[in-house]
Amino acid sequence: MKKRIISFMMSMIMFLCILTISCGVRTSQADAADFTEKTKYVAFGDSIAAGYGLDGYAPEQTTVPRDSYQSLVAGFLKTDSCNYAVTGDDSDACIRLLDSGAADADLADADIISLSIGSNDLLLPFIQILLNYFDIDPSAINPDDFANGITMPQLTPSEMLSYYKQVQTLISELADHELLHTKARDFGGKLSAILATLRQKAPEAEIYVTNIYNPFYFVPFLKDISQQYIDEINQAFTADSPDYTLADVNTLFRQEELTNVRLDMSDLSSLNVDPHPSIEGHKVIAECIIQALKETHAPKPAALRSLSSTRKYRLTADIRLPAGADGCEIRYASSKTGTYKLLGKTSGRSFQTNSGKLKPGKTYYVKIRSFRTMKGVTYYGKFSGAKKIKIRPAASDAA
Repeated sequence: MKKRIISFMMSMIMFLCILTISCGVRTSQADAADFTEKTKYVAFGDSIAAGYGLDGYAPEQTTVPRDSYQSLVAGFLKTDSCNYAVTGDDSDACIRLLDSGAADADLADADIISLSIGSNDLLLPFIQILLNYFDIDPSAINPDDFANGITMPQLTPSEMLSYYKQVQTLISELADHELLHTKARDFGGKLSAILATLRQKAPEAEIYVTNIYNPFYFVPFLKDISQQYIDEINQAFTADSPDYTLADVNTLFRQEELTNVRLDMSDLSSLNVDPHPSIEGHKVIAECIIQALKETHAPKPAALRSLSSTRKYRLTADIRLPAGADGCEIRYASSKTGTYKLLGKTSGRSFQTNSGKLKPGKTYYVKIRSFRTMKGVTYYGKFSGAKKIKIRPAASDAA
């Protein structure tokens, strides 16, 4: 058991050292394309928003990887993102970026802003604590040495015992470290400064902010050490802020395989302590932001007031549309819990059809949902309750 703890801590230390020299150069600003008929989406953040480690990632990228949450959100919005997410940035770096004016042109007509910042406010000082504790020079580490997995050094029993004691002392110190507490407490003021600047430079934009998740939530002892600081820093975020909408990834990431962290002590060559989201993790973040967008822009539900079937029309629906809706969909199914298929759309207070989809003499269930389209994206309201209707038999059947 001691050997396993030692091996894991050595791997962790090596990986964290790599992070200190893998911080990318600021990505170039996206081309100022014609966004007249598109949503203007501007993204800020660190390596998580930049898609670090995904296929297609590059330190000086102008286009983020297609599997990144930023790219997935842009795809939903039917637009391209203006990427200002930079690997290695903490909240101070984000403030400097905003103060520099580099993003002002894109912010001036931004519709949607996403912000993922704060992880490095904890990670960078945590890395420095480890480097100082073990007296490690990060410049002496070659990331290429780890391309084929981590090879553990051979230790004598006495070296193992000495190292184990060091690790235990370090764990004890990390469990209640004043620098980490201070960084977590200070983040709230910096987040407020970032949001105030965004609001000033993009007064009409909607802002969507992700909080901080624990990449080591399923790793023994590391979970408890990291969770307390993550809980502290997450106090800066609120679910009911009038200035932004919170995407609560902290809660969502309490399931396995959403980060690249893998811990299998029976196969150390596959050991991975990369805290960044996996492809599936990026999908989860994107879905969280997209769901928030849908809830923000969805019209109120339409009301299905009545249904009738006459000799002239197989189906007539009396509808009440909410203010702001462009229209509604009418869907039908052969059973109340069946699959509801599209029958048609209307922007009026009534819908009438003689569609051959509706068979005379058959009973169907009908429900509707409102929709509105904004810059190419269609948002839907909730479905109404289902109403039952028997289609009037054909004249020959009645005879």
